[in-house]
Parts: sequence; structure tokens; C-alpha cells
Amino acid sequence: MTSPSTDSRPPKTVVQQIIGQWPLATVLVGVLVGLVIAVPLDHWRIGSTLIGLSVTLGGLLRLLPQQRVGLLAVRSRLIDTILLLGSGLGILLLSWIVPPTAR
Repeated sequence: MTSPSTDSRPPKTVVQQIIGQWPLATVLVGVLVGLVIAVPLDHWRIGSTLIGLSVTLGGLLRLLPQQRVGLLAVRSRLIDTILLLGSGLGILLLSWIVPPTAR
């Protein structure tokens, strides 16, 4: 038998639940803006730098408490942080190592 909930707070509204996912939304918006800059505008270095910075920011945001990160938390905090920081820094490194194309 389950015990009744001792939480006296009212349930969150849909808007509060969506706003509660701001860490994931921040990363996704940064990646989307980077893709828009990289692909149709043909500024791949700026776009891929923005994508790398967004993913790196996701790794730093994953260090927030579990109640704050929302859907950004997939695995354990250590694994998520290592993977996001490693991917973000790798994208940044590649975006600045690749030589620009001559036009």
C-alpha cells in the first residue's frame, strides 16, 4: 500500500513544466541557430563554433542539481558531463583546425 503524498504544493501547469526545461531548450536553440548559420548562410566555421559552444554549455549546465536540469539528464551526472563537454570541445577544436576553403 502506498502512503499519501506529503507534498502540499499544487501540481505544475503545462507552462511551468515547459519553462522548467530551460537547460535543454538553451542547448537546442544554440545548436539550431548554429545550423542555420552553418548550412544556408554558408558560414560553417561560425555555425560549428556556436554548435560546439552550445554543447559545451550543456555539459556545464548538467552540473546543476538534478531538479534543475530536467530532460538534459539522461545518464549519471558524471557520464553526461564528460560526454557533453568532450563532444562540445571536440566540435570546437575541429571547427578551428579545419582550414578554410579558398573561393
